[in-house]
Amino acid sequence: MLQTLKNAWKIPDLRRRILFTLMMLIVFRFGAHIPVPYLTADAMQAFLGNGGTDLFDVFTGGAFSNATVMAMGVSPYINASIIVQLLTVAIPSLERLAKEGLEGRKKINKITRYLGIALAFIQGAGLYVTLYNMSVTNGLDAIKNPSVLTFFVIVLTFTAGTAFIIWLGELITEKGLGNGVSLIIFAGIVSRIPSAAYGIYNQFLG
Repeated sequence: MLQTLKNAWKIPDLRRRILFTLMMLIVFRFGAHIPVPYLTADAMQAFLGNGGTDLFDVFTGGAFSNATVMAMGVSPYINASIIVQLLTVAIPSLERLAKEGLEGRKKINKITRYLGIALAFIQGAGLYVTLYNMSVTNGLDAIKNPSVLTFFVIVLTFTAGTAFIIWLGELITEKGLGNGVSLIIFAGIVSRIPSAAYGIYNQFLG
């Protein structure tokens, strides 16, 4: 294994791709620590404890529970990919695009990208409404100064975070090593290993 890595490192193109991929993943992790305006991390953690899924937080590398701009992760893009694949079978024009080779796949990827961003906006809006209702019913100070402006700031920040992740994933796929979206998901999961190990230690051995 180590010898294979050493041999790969000696190849200039592979070395460049590895370094580029690592740099993009570092940028992703940096973005996972930028907070969303008007939103508190306590609110997101309360949402997880109120029926939210910890697995989703694992896939985002803790960005969701920390209420950061990357909180939506790549889930809207993955959902968009599934929807487009299903529509490719049902809609003849999309089926023709899928059979047009590289140019057709580029157009389908463009449709998937825009649909993913639209789904991110819808998902962010749904999350805002949920947190607002939690504030009203449970007295949780989830959203600071709730208003129409606050709604758009929070939802558009979530949407921009997802759009940025999609862009990073496409850059990694094009100029890096491997599938960008898969590597971003992997990086998020790996980043949660230390905190998960610490939690297990405290629960069973602490």
